[in-house]
Amino acid sequence: MSTAGVAITARGISVRGPLGPVFSNVDAEIRPGELATVTGPSGTGRTALLLTLSGRLRPITGTIEVDGRSLPKGAKRARTLIAPARLRPGFELEGRWRVREAVRERRITTKVDHDDISDAFDLVGIDPEPEAVIDSLHPGERLLLAVALGMAALPAGLLVDDVELGLPEAARTRVWAALEAIADAGTTVLASNTDPPRFAAGPVIRLPGPNGETPHRAGGTAPETALLPGQEPNTVEFDAETTRTPREDAITEPHTFGTEVLSPDPAQLALFEPPAPAVPPEPDTAETDSTDSGTNETSPEAEPTDSDSEDDGDPR
Repeated sequence: MSTAGVAITARGISVRGPLGPVFSNVDAEIRPGELATVTGPSGTGRTALLLTLSGRLRPITGTIEVDGRSLPKGAKRARTLIAPARLRPGFELEGRWRVREAVRERRITTKVDHDDISDAFDLVGIDPEPEAVIDSLHPGERLLLAVALGMAALPAGLLVDDVELGLPEAARTRVWAALEAIADAGTTVLASNTDPPRFAAGPVIRLPGPNGETPHRAGGTAPETALLPGQEPNTVEFDAETTRTPREDAITEPHTFGTEVLSPDPAQLALFEPPAPAVPPEPDTAETDSTDSGTNETSPEAEPTDSDSEDDGDPR
């Protein structure tokens, strides 16, 4: 499985968004079949740079050439040559689908066949269960599934955003190895990550942080690649189904505060409103003394009383 990669050259490009500059004065020189990595702290415009280099976002300054053609005139061709495997947010696999449904959708939209999909799976080293729900896959296998589906049509370039996000160490190594194998097969890979890979890959485009700092590889997990407490995968084996064990101090599911989803369980009502005061039972009228005036009067204690005290809340 091989293809001819695409060359990308950028000089002094800048992008500005509604809140100001996204990145400024970026140069890039990427040859066909290289694994290039865009690095920088969160919020430095890594995803925006991937979009810009692939003809999906127009810079306000500088020049870009993709496959020898200048952008924006050649932007449509650039988008055809460089396919997104994962761009966050906006281009990700549908987590509720099964693997076979994602494969079928890709075969329809890109006109690839079963052999193309199989070759792409072999290239990145996965063999997912067709009936597995995508969200149930290990994060590393989920990313490699997206990469394989992107590679099935043999694009000249491939975009992979947030390579290490949410991955344990073993999975990161495997994903980078798969991206390197894709580059070795001829496809130009544009990846983004907080830090550059730990092996000698292709060019690294460093985007400075707010204070001018540049990413560097240190021990442990960079802040952007760490999961929240209680959300770490239980295993790094790709073939095992991943579950998340909730902790007492962690919230693993979003909470909805609409009244329609509150539980009717009486034990939970005290969480939202004070319990209603107990009302004494009404006296049995069948045993009322015959000397009464004919009306059934109840004890004053049995009548509910209104209160405007601070302890009982607002007056009714």
